[in-house]
Amino acid sequence: MYLLLFICAPILLAAGLLWQRPRYRRIRRRGLLIYVGVVCAMIAGALKAVATFASAVVPPLEIAVVAWFTIACRLAWTAWRDAVHRPARYAALRATRRRRMGDTARPRARLARPAAVVLTAVVFVPLLLAFLLTHRCKLRDGQDPRSAAGIAFERFRTTAEDGVALDGWFVPQFGATRCILICHGAGANKGNFVWFLPPLMYHGYNVVFFDFRAHGASDGRTCTFGLIEQHDVRAVVDWLKRMRPAQAEKIVGLGSSQGAMALALAAASEPRIDALILDSPYVSPRELAHHHLGRIPLLGPAYATLVLTHMSWMSGADFLDRSAETAIASLGERPVLVIHGADDVLMPAAHAQRLFDAARGPKSIWFGPGPHSNIVTTDSNGYAQRVFAFLDEHLGKATNRGR
Repeated sequence: MYLLLFICAPILLAAGLLWQRPRYRRIRRRGLLIYVGVVCAMIAGALKAVATFASAVVPPLEIAVVAWFTIACRLAWTAWRDAVHRPARYAALRATRRRRMGDTARPRARLARPAAVVLTAVVFVPLLLAFLLTHRCKLRDGQDPRSAAGIAFERFRTTAEDGVALDGWFVPQFGATRCILICHGAGANKGNFVWFLPPLMYHGYNVVFFDFRAHGASDGRTCTFGLIEQHDVRAVVDWLKRMRPAQAEKIVGLGSSQGAMALALAAASEPRIDALILDSPYVSPRELAHHHLGRIPLLGPAYATLVLTHMSWMSGADFLDRSAETAIASLGERPVLVIHGADDVLMPAAHAQRLFDAARGPKSIWFGPGPHSNIVTTDSNGYAQRVFAFLDEHLGKATNRGR
């Protein structure tokens, strides 16, 4: 449904504007082609810059997708402006003329322009933000374990329970019977998280990376910040137990940011996840949005709730109710390690503390150095020591730690 709407939206919007506003028919084809070319060039340059920074690759199709969406947004704004702001402006101008002529302007006319601004703020902008947040462009892996660290790996594909295909890498260690499952953050992909590999290798654990839906080489277009992505975690756990049972006798989930949220929700209904490492986590999308917008008294939390309501409607996920805190509290005696960076400005430290407090079994918390999701790069040795000391204590030492 959303794919059909996405494809048809610019065509329908353009047809409506041409039908209702004859002045738009005067636009020349040459000017239109130049406009589209400039938009595509700017988008390609911006995506290339982001991909270079993130060690990723921009698929040509993504440039077309983002350009199509940008044009749809521009047409939607033009249609909204013509339907809401233009009549309001005319009403305000008529009211001004009446006042100058000594007539009393109607109160509704004087309020027309402020009303149009408010209507835009509570209808158009939240819908646009909700769509932008739940539907992202996808960057492919620019590096893999072999190119980044000289480590051999196996590619695999599996399918989530709702039919979405997921792409992953299995990085084996000779003789290892345990796995660490890496769950990346929103907007990233498994290639961005290759830096987790060197500190985690040669400790008796195989390492598994995969792309969440709507990320990297996996299918899908809708991102829900861990809410629906929990199905992806369960799908990879199921693949490990079916295809690599001897190498996945115990599975440790390591989730960062969105990945931590998805991992916590998945573990609540997936007992085959034996331990959790929550790196740069948040309690819930709702509480995170309220934390950042709560700096604006009254209006901030209300606006966050409005945008989250639209996101729930667009994605089919409940952004207002699901919580990692509740999920962690249901894990019983499974070990939970929480990690938060001292320089993390995206996730409040209080969220990490609340998840730690919610755990009922063996647990530990580390406020390490570094920014969001980058504690592992800031202090690789300290990261590995903390992680494996915790796992050795609560899961027992791994049988194979050699190279």
